[in-house]
Amino acid sequence: MATNGINAPEPPIDDPREAPREPDSRPHVRLEDLARGASRGASCVSRGAPDEPAPEGPGADSAEGPGADSAEGPGADSAAREPLTARLARRTAPGVLYERGPEEGYLRCTACAHRCVLSPGRAGACGIRFEQDGELRVPFGYVARHYVRSVETNTIFHVRPGARALTFGMFGCDLRCPYCQNWKVSQALREPEIDGEPIDISAAALVDLAVAEGCEVIASAYNEPMITAEWARAIFTEARRRGLVTALISDGNTTPEALAYMRPVADVFRVDLKGWSADQYRTLGGRVEPVLASIGEARRLGYWVEVVTLVVPGFNDNPAGLRALGAEIAKVDPDIPWHLNAFYPRYRMRDRMATDPAFLVDIAGVAYARGMKYVYVSNMADRVRELSHTRCPDCLEVVVRRFNYETQEVLLADGACPSCGARVPGLWRQRAA
Repeated sequence: MATNGINAPEPPIDDPREAPREPDSRPHVRLEDLARGASRGASCVSRGAPDEPAPEGPGADSAEGPGADSAEGPGADSAAREPLTARLARRTAPGVLYERGPEEGYLRCTACAHRCVLSPGRAGACGIRFEQDGELRVPFGYVARHYVRSVETNTIFHVRPGARALTFGMFGCDLRCPYCQNWKVSQALREPEIDGEPIDISAAALVDLAVAEGCEVIASAYNEPMITAEWARAIFTEARRRGLVTALISDGNTTPEALAYMRPVADVFRVDLKGWSADQYRTLGGRVEPVLASIGEARRLGYWVEVVTLVVPGFNDNPAGLRALGAEIAKVDPDIPWHLNAFYPRYRMRDRMATDPAFLVDIAGVAYARGMKYVYVSNMADRVRELSHTRCPDCLEVVVRRFNYETQEVLLADGACPSCGARVPGLWRQRAA
């Protein structure tokens, strides 16, 4: 999922301001294995209505913002409630991102890079895309959480600075990062103590809410948006019709098919690049190669791309490895902004210290020296304030001034530096004639 990182003792859902668990090795699992409280033999996606023991009740590397509410569900007795998986299975529609599998009755999902082969009645690694009666069923018609905050809380700095953004998220994820700040949503199907409740809403109603709140941007975050791509596309289609900018806050573990499917309605692909080695990504339940490939493919397709690396002590804080990541991004396009965010103890990684700000400054300096043009340390505002601003790549004047994920001043003139006229790439507001 997508991560950010504002300095807070216990960050609520997707706030920019947690010992690793080995991921499930199976590429696809039975839904009843994921349905908390369900008896082992009772499938939640059998023909007809699922069994009902009883009912229950946010963003990126990768959308949580300051003041976000907790993702805890109501305090009712979850043991007596219908499993979350069963409730989500009813809130589905036929999927588009799949192909027929290697055998009769099998489907291969193409939403994420796992490319899970789904046998009848089975869900993919995400737990929310499943085969039923010969078709792929995918999440539709609900959200897990939605909040209105500044667009910068999604760790997007070159898109409408200072704009309000409605950010929504769903349940489930294709990765299982042990430091996820949105784990109460993204890992809700894997954590027995989580008792979430889907919020039923139409695409039009969600966009109406964004417009009523004065938003210029709508973003899918908090979990991995590409595993709910069909629903995100419905929302983004309506949002585009209403003049909103649309953003995917993604872990990047996706496919060319999914990127092409979303491109007609999606403007921004903000990626969490979480490490550089196979071992690091194995801990998270994925691979690094598809993430690097998705960054390049998204740029080729015309998305505005920004990349976030959450630097976790003892996990991905090797200087040579981070320099290699910067080089990979610059190889795609040195204009891609790279956010080096600090880790704060959370979820299953509460056993280590927060990231040293001086270390992030050093890595940012090397990245600049090697040709990257926009490098940020955006979640340590009290200690690394100067690396929150956007500077002209030619004359180095500040053209967008920020503090703590809030834009204070935009000096750009139609995307150009007012001092020297150099173009600064991004999706900026155009000044009225």
